[in-house]
Amino acid sequence: MRKSKQILILAALLFSFLCFPVNQVFASQNMAEVSLKVKQKFIVKNPVKEMEFTGNYEFCALDQEAPMPENAKDGIYSFSLNGEQAETKLSLKYAHAGVYHYQLKQTTEDKDKYQYDKSCYEITVYVKNGENGEFITQVIAEKGDGKKSGELEFQNSYQGNPSESSNPSDLSKPGTPGKPVKTGDTTPVMLYVFIAAGALLLIGALIWFRKHNKKKNR
Repeated sequence: MRKSKQILILAALLFSFLCFPVNQVFASQNMAEVSLKVKQKFIVKNPVKEMEFTGNYEFCALDQEAPMPENAKDGIYSFSLNGEQAETKLSLKYAHAGVYHYQLKQTTEDKDKYQYDKSCYEITVYVKNGENGEFITQVIAEKGDGKKSGELEFQNSYQGNPSESSNPSDLSKPGTPGKPVKTGDTTPVMLYVFIAAGALLLIGALIWFRKHNKKKNR
């Protein structure tokens, strides 16, 4: 009777696991830390003196138990990047093995002459138990098109008007960027330098020959 009861209990436990498939999470004494690097890049055409290179972003947890960076609120971590090329790292610490899902997107408001990368990254973090009790982590990021991405990068751009550009190369001559202003004097200066040097050499040679001939006549 005891054996039959034990068999029934084991069968019931097995049936419950099969009927309620969930992400299995295993406790471990170790902690696994995953660092996600987020990059921002601005492509600038026809720059002006005053430009805004600030981008706003949101990192969201799609699972209730998914660890988040510090200062996250209600499963959302908001942050900003400032600069033509800027980056930051999101630190995630895991105390249990499992599969965790996240979403990363840009929330910067649209502005005139600016274009913001509205890509949405779907990020999956796999945390597995290793043979020696340590955690093994793997991160897979996909864009909205379903393609895997090796980097979490947002490429924004600024397109100014050519007439408003403050590029120093444009100030050399109106309408001809990058070229120096011509003065109208096209005299070959180097040619005159060579001629003057040759004349000095000839005069020196004549003086030497005259002195040499006087010494011989004496």
